[in-house]
Amino acid sequence: MSENNIPESPSGNPALSGSAEPADGTATTQSKRPERRGPPPNPLYHPLFLPVLLVAFSLWFGWDGFLTSDPDMAKHQNFNRIMFFIMVPISLWMVPRGIKEFREEQASANQKQVDGKSS
Repeated sequence: MSENNIPESPSGNPALSGSAEPADGTATTQSKRPERRGPPPNPLYHPLFLPVLLVAFSLWFGWDGFLTSDPDMAKHQNFNRIMFFIMVPISLWMVPRGIKEFREEQASANQKQVDGKSS
């Protein structure tokens, strides 16, 4: 222990001790945010992940299929055009669904927070 009652880490640095409590042992309640139970959520399960990915692919295929003038890419132009026409309707179908699902999740999370229920 150092002279000002701050626990030291094995390296001797009090800032790296890993203690979240003050030196006097009392816990602080600076954050009103509840502690997360379990691992953090997987970003692949976010409702907007797939729609954003589909829009990105649509833009890529549109750029490569219609706006690129590189002669080396001419042999891939038909593929990019076909994929553009496939991806645009899928994107137009998935984006509103993803936004709706995201808003529903936000509303349910806000409702749980107001009610104080954890499940």
